Formats: sequence, C-alpha cells, structure tokens
Amino acid sequence: MNLQEIFTILQSGGWVMIMLAVLALILYITAFDLAYYVYSGNLGGKMTSWLAWIRDPSKAHGQVGEIIQYTQGGDADAKRIQQRFEQVRYETSSRVSHRLVLLNTLVAAAPLAGLLGTVIGMLGTFGGLAAGGSESMSLVAGGIHEALLTTQTGLMIALPGVFASLVIKRRKNTLDEAISRLESMTLIHKTGLDALLEDEEEEVAVPAPTRTAPARAPAQEPILVGDDSGMQLA
Repeated sequence: MNLQEIFTILQSGGWVMIMLAVLALILYITAFDLAYYVYSGNLGGKMTSWLAWIRDPSKAHGQVGEIIQYTQGGDADAKRIQQRFEQVRYETSSRVSHRLVLLNTLVAAAPLAGLLGTVIGMLGTFGGLAAGGSESMSLVAGGIHEALLTTQTGLMIALPGVFASLVIKRRKNTLDEAISRLESMTLIHKTGLDALLEDEEEEVAVPAPTRTAPARAPAQEPILVGDDSGMQLA
C-alpha cells in the first residue's frame, strides 16, 4: 500500500479520519514512551546484587544505583532515608500514573471518534435516500462506506492501546514492589540488623547437635547383713 492509497482511504472516511490519525499518533507515542520508561532501568530486575550495592553504594549502577546513592547520600538517618524513598516512589509512580491516565483516555476516545464517523456516514446515507434520483445509490454507498470505515479505524486504534495499558500497569506495580523491597533492605542495613539476620540464617542452616541423656548407673541391690538377732539392711 503506497501513500496515494492511504490518502485515498483517509479522504473517503471524511474529516473524522484526520482526527483519528492524530489521536492514534498521540496514543502510540505515549504508549512507547511509557514502555521505554518502565522497562529501561534495572529496578525491576534481579535483586541478588542489591545488598552488596547497599553496603557499598560506589558499586551500584543503573536506576537502582541512583536510588541507593540518593537515599544514602550525606548523613542520612533512618527517618531521612524513608523521606527520600517517599520522594523516589512519588516521582516514579506519579509520572507513570499521569501518563497512564492520558493513555487510557486516548484508548477510550478512539472508538468514540469512530462512532462519530459512523453517525456522520449514516446521516449522509439518509440524505442520499431522501434526495432520490440517479445519484442516490452512490450517495448511500458512500455514506455506508464512511460509517463502516471510521468505526473499523477507531477499533483498530483502541485495541493495541488496551493491551499496552495493561502491560504498563503491571510493570508499574512491579516497580512499586521493587522500591519497597529496596527501602526495607536499606533500612535494615542502616540500623545494623543485616548482620543479625545473616547470623540467624547461618544458625538455621547449621543443625544443632543432638543431646544424649547420660547413662544411668545400674541400681545396686540392698545388702543383707545377718547376725544372731536377725537380718538387717546394710
């Protein structure tokens, strides 16, 4: 399909097709930008190296490294670390949430814009029927074509946007959980509890020696001492 055919299709759908094209452009730019933002960093990756990075922030890299260096920078106590993590959580979640609202709005607007084209096409169809004459059939066919084309275009724009919104929302929840996990690990390290936790894990891993009860000495039988007056217990 060349540009001339695309232009002919847009022209046959009326001015609503231009509105749908602009809406689709904004929708997919927003979706790709959000997908790149939530999948570009290493915040949603494996947590195996996070504890080592928290202990030595100079080794940290990527998005996780930026968060660790920011939250532990300067003379940061536990309360200040919590405040900084709240800022990180707000900046990360608010940016994704605001653009998700825009994305969902565009997804909902696409079928409505197609429905608007359907109504305009049906009005043209009824106008052709009312006019009569030899040109009435061409007007009716043109109105029906415009109505169906705009409806189809609106649905084709909205369906990929629905799946993109679901994927981005799921990834956002993963990032929120990762930030909470990183905050917990940082506070445990800052309060000095990470060494205690490691000691407890080592104690659980090594089985405790079983204790055996000491063997009891065999009970001695009483010794009978006898004399002329009778037997007595010694």
